[in-house]
Amino acid sequence: MKQKSEFDYIIVGAGSAGCVLARRLTEDNSSSVLLLEAGPIDSSLFLRMPIALAHLLLSDKYNWYYHTDAEPHMDHREMYCPRGRVLGGSSSINGMVYVRGNAFDFDGWAGNDLAQWSYAHCLPYFKKAETYERGGDDYRGHDGPLHVTAGKTDNPLYQAFIDAGIEAGYPATEDMNGFQQEGFGIMDRTTFAGKRCSTAVAYLRPVIKRSNLHLQLRALSHRVLFEGKRAIGVEYQHRGEMHKAYAGKEVIVCGGTINSPQLLMLSGVGSAEHLQQHDIPVVSDLPGVGQNLQDHLDFTIQISCKQPISYAPALKLFGKLGVGLRWLLFKQGIGASNLFESGGFIRSDTGVEFPDLQFHFMAIGASYDGSAWIKAHAYQVFMSLMRPTSRGRVRLRSNDPHASPSILFNYFETQKDQQDVIKGMKLTREILHQNAFTPYRGPGISPGDEVQSDQQILAWARTKGETEYHPTSTCKMGADDDAVVDGSLRVHGVESLRVVDASVMPSVVSGNTNAATIMIAEKAADIIAGKTPLEPLYVAVYRANDYMSSQR
Repeated sequence: MKQKSEFDYIIVGAGSAGCVLARRLTEDNSSSVLLLEAGPIDSSLFLRMPIALAHLLLSDKYNWYYHTDAEPHMDHREMYCPRGRVLGGSSSINGMVYVRGNAFDFDGWAGNDLAQWSYAHCLPYFKKAETYERGGDDYRGHDGPLHVTAGKTDNPLYQAFIDAGIEAGYPATEDMNGFQQEGFGIMDRTTFAGKRCSTAVAYLRPVIKRSNLHLQLRALSHRVLFEGKRAIGVEYQHRGEMHKAYAGKEVIVCGGTINSPQLLMLSGVGSAEHLQQHDIPVVSDLPGVGQNLQDHLDFTIQISCKQPISYAPALKLFGKLGVGLRWLLFKQGIGASNLFESGGFIRSDTGVEFPDLQFHFMAIGASYDGSAWIKAHAYQVFMSLMRPTSRGRVRLRSNDPHASPSILFNYFETQKDQQDVIKGMKLTREILHQNAFTPYRGPGISPGDEVQSDQQILAWARTKGETEYHPTSTCKMGADDDAVVDGSLRVHGVESLRVVDASVMPSVVSGNTNAATIMIAEKAADIIAGKTPLEPLYVAVYRANDYMSSQR
């Protein structure tokens, strides 16, 4: 063991939350922070180029490259579960879609003994984080570290999707992150000047030379160190050697929904029965650790395009060269796009209070992770379930910190999720068959047009469904028996230990999870530093007046 080092705070994980906390906690010059990250620095051009997101998901270079256990309700498939292992974490390899979730999500959190996590209390921190390209207002920020830009929708297929949604009877929305999430419109993304804007870029790099910030890359945390019930430090491995670092104030775990419960369990915090199975001494019997795993199950509906206007030529050798060269020289063209430029949120049925289905539209036919591309002209929509009722879990396979954890999402465990996919598929097809797509619409590719019955749709869904890369809730916030952290994100049953990342969400938000994770970290930074919280902002939010009697 090397000589110990001492800091006020140790942050485990330099991802979407960890980078935010490192910046905010070191604003106080008297506080020292050690930031531990298992992955490398984010220096690759592929981590900067928005369209290259698929490339990042195809290897384990910047990615934990996890796979689930055989999913019992998804034809026993072992499904891919990428998580960022690089400076910036998953914000460095994600699809860059900026969607906060619905205001009613956060009000739902607040109903779980968490009054300070209502939408009014969270909105100031969303605004604090953001600089929005189209300007600030009651809902949007104008001077935060994170740059957010609006999709350009230069390709006519993106506007066709918006028009088709309106033709089908759904509303248009000017801003999915403002007054009205519900409806069809342009999607926002975390890019700036044609480049990805990860939390490493937005939050960490501008302050990385602060004398009170100490960054250690390629440092795999093995366990949190305890003195009785009090967290006092972290044991980690760097370049084959073991080190111990000590925290005078707190240890803050920011490993994400998969790695945070894994580290807690390796440290003796979790279900006593499970820990004893792996010969791990129990510090605190906390059965909720690793439970309540949630995710947005996602389905890609692909249609052949009759007109040669999709981005398919960009998949060919010379097309790739042209896209890359234009981006390298000017940071322009589709290389500067994440390709998710328009989308929508709808309610799947009468009686649904706010949207529970999300659409991302792309003017190309491709799998999200880039493993399969349609080289003919095509377009597609990703349809995903926003509020699944199925629950999974994360467990240890062994007490070896290098071993991947056992992950089971348990997709389609409930009849409701199955029925919601069937309803969602029929509603999606209805939208794609509106007049706006008549000039472009060819035969269905996946699913084929012959897939019509409920049984056929469900069979297709089991074969083709994938994660939308939005796992949450394995260190659930609240006061319930299965909660792991309290409203200040302190781990129940121990001292000087917090979790700050997507794992603390009581339930997954109705939308992409990165924006909400950044908000959680901004809010947590004030809590940890003992600052007066930002004043809540009470603003109007949209809810369809006739939702009890009408689906649209």
